[in-house]
Amino acid sequence: MSGLPLTTPYSWNVADSFTASIGNGIRDQLTFLQKPPVFVGYQGTSQSLGNQTWTPLGIDVAAIDSYGGHSTTTNPSRYTCQPGAGGWYTVCGVYAPTANSTGFRAVKIQVNGVAVYGASIYAPSMGPEVGLATPTRDFLLNPGDYVEVCGWQSSGGSLGTVLDSDMRSGLWVRWSHA
Repeated sequence: MSGLPLTTPYSWNVADSFTASIGNGIRDQLTFLQKPPVFVGYQGTSQSLGNQTWTPLGIDVAAIDSYGGHSTTTNPSRYTCQPGAGGWYTVCGVYAPTANSTGFRAVKIQVNGVAVYGASIYAPSMGPEVGLATPTRDFLLNPGDYVEVCGWQSSGGSLGTVLDSDMRSGLWVRWSHA
């Protein structure tokens, strides 16, 4: 963990004296605010999505993970809020399916495995490779809560994800405020 957990600020009383403990608490708060949790991850390996099945997208490359909320081996589709870092997070995801002109494509954000209203996009397939981005949304996360981006497609068979130099499925998470 690069930053320190966010804790409840000290509540002053009239007779209180400034102590090292109080000073360290203020320092820890400022350190957290200077470097809050941020995660940027994307796919380095193509993933096959079954027909008409919502599938969490595996994120196997973490470009930035300032608080260690993501694992590329255990539940790689998830970013998990870490102890001491609860609060409001801004989240966005992208599903980049391979080219196919049949059916529809969709992408959504889930919190703790549950879809969130207003955090999904559906679109008819356009044929060429097109990435679908979720709406950017803010979520209140407590330590242990997780977010993930899921893809859906109705091509009639399995459909993989794109690994182009300028387009990949991914997840972006940033702590916004307490």
